[in-house]
Amino acid sequence: MARMDLVEIDVFEDIATGMTVANVQKKYQCSTRIFYEWLGKKPDRQDTYEAAKKMFAQTIAEETLSIADSTIDPGEAAINKVRIDARRWLAGKVAPDVYGDKAGPQINITLQSEHLQALKEVTIENSVLADRRGSRDD
Repeated sequence: MARMDLVEIDVFEDIATGMTVANVQKKYQCSTRIFYEWLGKKPDRQDTYEAAKKMFAQTIAEETLSIADSTIDPGEAAINKVRIDARRWLAGKVAPDVYGDKAGPQINITLQSEHLQALKEVTIENSVLADRRGSRDD
């Protein structure tokens, strides 16, 4: 872990520029357990890690524009679509608040049931008014 303490800035730079945690572990010769223990040793280290992941998400999201703009040959369009979709999906997982799919409203209002209720109320009111008029005529 001492080795990673010496290269802390480099570790987060590697992650921000797209290196996976698995490749970071290989590069700095540490296990998954050691990496996450090292990450949790300092309170601000986890925040720096999250910031590096957001930078990574931004980088791969921006790459989608380059990939799309560079597509000239219709034959490579399908390949580039897969590349774009993979980056879009990953950016959405890494930074869902920025690149994730936005959920629609969670409330479902059916106007039909509201309309039926209003018709019932009007019908009842009309019936009561008709009864009152009928009782005056007697």
